[in-house]
Amino acid sequence: MRTSSTTIRVSEKTKNMLTKVLIRLENELGKRLDYDDVIRILIERSGFRKPGLLLRLKEMSVPEEVVEKARKLLEEESRLEEEVFKRRYCSSIQAF
Repeated sequence: MRTSSTTIRVSEKTKNMLTKVLIRLENELGKRLDYDDVIRILIERSGFRKPGLLLRLKEMSVPEEVVEKARKLLEEESRLEEEVFKRRYCSSIQAF
């Protein structure tokens, strides 16, 4: 397999979560892993019918404008999901 170095941006929270998964997988598999291994394993275990397509996305060259637009859309979607979560669950928690 050809390996190239790519930088991806993730929040500190996501990196911490990924590190916890990395440690758990290392214990489960009994070998050292890197973040690339963890991402690949998560994709393979996700149940996605064609994990090869997701792995190919990792190797694609995408214009920066597209990446920025996707990032903004994901941030907005996360914000909306967080609002829904707070409305749905926080009000019922405060009732206790």
